Amino acid sequence: MKSDRKLSTLNMAVQNLKAKKSRTAFMMFFVILMSATVFFSTILMNNLKQGIKSTTERAGADMIVIPDEGTEDIRDSLFAGTPCSIFFDKEWKEAVEQVEGVERVSGQLYVGTLSASCCDLPVQMVAFDPETDFVVQPWLQNQNAVKLEKGQVLVGSRVEAEPGDMIQFYLTEFEVAGKLEPTGMGYDGSVFMTFDTLYELKDSVTAQATLPMDEIENKLSMLMVDVNDEIRDVDLIRLRLEVAKCGPEGQKMYAGTTDELLSGISAQVKKLAGYGNVLTYISLISTALALISIFAITINERRYEFGVLYALGAKKSQMRNIILSEALMISGIGGVTGTLLTYGVVAAFKDVISVKLDVPVLDMSLAQTMPVAAICIGIALFTGIIAAVCSACQISKGEVYRLLRENE
Repeated sequence: MKSDRKLSTLNMAVQNLKAKKSRTAFMMFFVILMSATVFFSTILMNNLKQGIKSTTERAGADMIVIPDEGTEDIRDSLFAGTPCSIFFDKEWKEAVEQVEGVERVSGQLYVGTLSASCCDLPVQMVAFDPETDFVVQPWLQNQNAVKLEKGQVLVGSRVEAEPGDMIQFYLTEFEVAGKLEPTGMGYDGSVFMTFDTLYELKDSVTAQATLPMDEIENKLSMLMVDVNDEIRDVDLIRLRLEVAKCGPEGQKMYAGTTDELLSGISAQVKKLAGYGNVLTYISLISTALALISIFAITINERRYEFGVLYALGAKKSQMRNIILSEALMISGIGGVTGTLLTYGVVAAFKDVISVKLDVPVLDMSLAQTMPVAAICIGIALFTGIIAAVCSACQISKGEVYRLLRENE
């Protein structure tokens, strides 16, 4: 008997939703919009935080040294893969190596492409010296990447090329020796090569027109510095000041940690996270108020219907269950629909979104998205329950019973 009663309550809720399709669609729209907003903002914030963490962990050096005017470009390249070209004289590296407390120094070259045969957008070329490098090669080895020969490159996960392909930069072809796994940072849109491979661009007319190719062998973009263990813990500030003085006369230099380099982005992410939370709360409250209002209007329209149910022996609890069932179906279906639609759109256009928003590639794996999806659907259901409880309170006041007596 109880199962029949539950079935009857559920059937009545379904029939009520079908009878008022416009009203049902309107309420569901609010839930879909709320779920989509919460899902996208949460996924975006999670990826931004993970991108900063990954970039910091993979820096692999105690100190990064770059021209002061190039800090923003390098930061955007490390974090989001935004292509840039920065150059300073290699003599700077030799001066830094002479600073007391410096253990080892490795230089890197960052060259942005104008276009590439593999991609619709420019990519970042990162060149390193295999003889002195202690940052890029260990990371590549952790990814089981092959050892690069002259003329070969390794491409990030976002670069549209596969091992064995020929890829072209500045009308010069290079062989793709391997493709790296996604990292959630700017390296996903970068191409790695040795200095000798990059120097092959000296014969490119297009490269000569835009890059200092005549002096490229005497140029660097960034220095990765390791310091003595004693200095690292005690006098790193003094060392940084001394290193910053090593640059050419009149040229300001930045010497700091990856954390400090990305501090501006970290602050922006925290600010965006605050805005995202506010947007989520506004969406949540708006959806709850909309559902409560619509349910209140609905109950007012159905007072006689509930009065008839009273006359047939129905209890107030049963009618509250009808309202609750309707709310759970609307919020449940709306929550799942909004989450799945947003997941599909973001997964399909994640590369475009990351480029437009200037953020690392969005990780849309199940491990990343399933917990967020569950939270979004849970919030949608909770909102529906709140709306149903607030609306069903009108039934408990006995207004429907009095209305039935008036209509006898």
